[in-house]
Amino acid sequence: MPTSEPNTPDLILSTRIINARQTCGFTQAQLALRMGVKKSTLANWETSHSSPRANKLIELAGILNVPVLWLIAGADAPPEVSAPDLSETLMLEQKLDKADLLINELSALVSDLRGHTRRVQRDIDESY
Repeated sequence: MPTSEPNTPDLILSTRIINARQTCGFTQAQLALRMGVKKSTLANWETSHSSPRANKLIELAGILNVPVLWLIAGADAPPEVSAPDLSETLMLEQKLDKADLLINELSALVSDLRGHTRRVQRDIDESY
């Protein structure tokens, strides 16, 4: 069995996190935001001051598009990591914008209907 130094850069979790993050084109702040952690937490992971919990490792691997086993132990080379699909993000933002617009239109319609309903009720009450 070949022996290797456990502290070589390719075997350090922090180095793998940094390399995968940079390959994806994320800053520490962007990745921390996507993971719902503080930037200082991510910085601590990348400087080996602390390590992510299992659930965060799984989430991190998913966001960085690398195998969890590679992230944890350096087993197998990571697959080619692609940059985030910006067209998909843009499409989702457009759908959210459209949903906001529809919500605003629906709110205006509901308000208008309430006004008409009150007028009709007033007319009915006045006629009796």
